[in-house]
Amino acid sequence: MAENIVINSQEIRKLPAGSAYKAFFVMSAVSQKSDKNGKPYYDVSVADSFGSLEAKVWSDAQWLDKSQAAPASDDDHLPPEKISALVGKTIGVNGKVSDFRGQLQYSFGKITLLNQEKFPPSGYLPHSPISIDELSERFNALASGCGGEAGEFVRKVFAGEFLHKFRDWPAAVSHHHAYANGLLEHTLSVAACAKSMAERMRDSGYDVDVDIVVAGALLHDIGKLDSYSMTTVPNMTVEGALLDHVAQGYAKFCELAEKHALGEKTRVHLGHIILSHHGLREYGSPVVPATPEALIVSSADELDFKIFCWNDSVKNLTDEQPISPWNSSAQRRFWKK
Repeated sequence: MAENIVINSQEIRKLPAGSAYKAFFVMSAVSQKSDKNGKPYYDVSVADSFGSLEAKVWSDAQWLDKSQAAPASDDDHLPPEKISALVGKTIGVNGKVSDFRGQLQYSFGKITLLNQEKFPPSGYLPHSPISIDELSERFNALASGCGGEAGEFVRKVFAGEFLHKFRDWPAAVSHHHAYANGLLEHTLSVAACAKSMAERMRDSGYDVDVDIVVAGALLHDIGKLDSYSMTTVPNMTVEGALLDHVAQGYAKFCELAEKHALGEKTRVHLGHIILSHHGLREYGSPVVPATPEALIVSSADELDFKIFCWNDSVKNLTDEQPISPWNSSAQRRFWKK
């Protein structure tokens, strides 16, 4: 592919080693490191509306500043101290694909800070592939169909500014659903899956409270509203890094339960689901699931995460390359079928 053609992240992932490309991205993260010879380089993460890309920026790369409407020259170098400030900004890159130990590696030889009014980050950010109207309709159906005290509580919680923020937020900074509306998309997938499992378990004779399952699934990740921030790209907050969304979610739940006078039994039931939804202590849950409802929500949460990882890993594979690269989040390779 010719170097002067601007392409997106999905197309870049399909390029063979030796290819060159140009692209527009929003910078998600940048970290300075040193190679074995002591020369500085950068690990960067970038995103566009088609996905994300991890790349290397070696010590001989050019960093240019074209952010002004009328730049002084064609060679305005970006000072090193301003490189970290590129997070959340739209950039243009000239890059190459290479082979490193049998894996494709991406590098940027030129990174240009663009004029943010002409190239607004919002135009290049990933978002849920499902429209917000459809997501909202699904959410309303699940919330309105949830009965009992748990259902009443859910409908009181998800209202006003809380619901507005919940609709916009990412589900992660990386790994899965790390884009606008990602938290709503992930929560709905978990809740719908959990509801189906709960109904099947109930029909098989198990004592499962479907309303508690649905309410717990809708509430399980509310801590992410405080763990992440959503400006131009998803970012981890200080509290999110130090406290984690499980603990923050339980704290927020307790505050809301007190505000809306939630009954003690329902409070313990839903609080346990929030605290145990990661399934294992080594995965961040302070307790493991101890009820059928908590087991179901935890299983649905893990399944949605892994299916997302599968889809993200195989969507750009060709028929000649049916096995994905190693997915560090899911700790496996995936098959495209």
